[in-house]
Amino acid sequence: MSTDKTSFMADKSAKIFVAGHRGLVGSAIVRKLHRLGFTNLLLRSHSDLDLTIQSHVDSFFATEKPRFVILAAAKVGGIHANNTYPADFISINLKIQTNVIHAAYANNVQKLLFLGSSCIYPKHAPQPIKESALLTAPLEPTNEWYAVAKIAGIKMCQAYWLQYNWDAVSAMPTNLYGQNDNFDNDNSHVLPALMRRFHAAKVGGAKEVVVWGSGRPLREFLHVDDLADGIVFLMERYRGWSM
Repeated sequence: MSTDKTSFMADKSAKIFVAGHRGLVGSAIVRKLHRLGFTNLLLRSHSDLDLTIQSHVDSFFATEKPRFVILAAAKVGGIHANNTYPADFISINLKIQTNVIHAAYANNVQKLLFLGSSCIYPKHAPQPIKESALLTAPLEPTNEWYAVAKIAGIKMCQAYWLQYNWDAVSAMPTNLYGQNDNFDNDNSHVLPALMRRFHAAKVGGAKEVVVWGSGRPLREFLHVDDLADGIVFLMERYRGWSM
């Protein structure tokens, strides 16, 4: 591993690979980095770089040699999508994160941040949720395939930290919303799905809006631009594992 290390904010020309830059989270990160003056972002669409193909990922890292990696790429979706495509959610996400994390380590990336999800915690975790609740009880069945993949990514980062002392950290945001959200009727998350239904009801003059669930579960929402601020903070300030 290279010993030539600088802080994240010290060199605005450093190569930063933002994986998943077109998604809700990735696009917010790109906007934030551009505002901060970073000039050398490595951005690849799925057609340019398929992260599920190991040889393609290895070739990209060997050629581009990014200094930092923010791994926001993932197959994501709401309850309906998770229930319909469980094999896709576990297999695609495992491939993406395994390929990127290992290639980043093998090519001397200084720091990698892996983005997961709050669904990694047990369905009935004590509130407010603590990191120590991870793997203590069953997951929410409607998205356990996605959650298991994300837990594997967290543990992979932790394993590379423990075995190689490599700076791979994880962040688990809560339910997100904001610019570039997905409003698809079948695959959206809770907040854009509700917004679409209420908008359609308003436009159509409906007397009621029917939504899933009992109304009893509690949700916490975070604007994606606030998450981007937090990611920059973690890239600059946070190192190491305590879990």
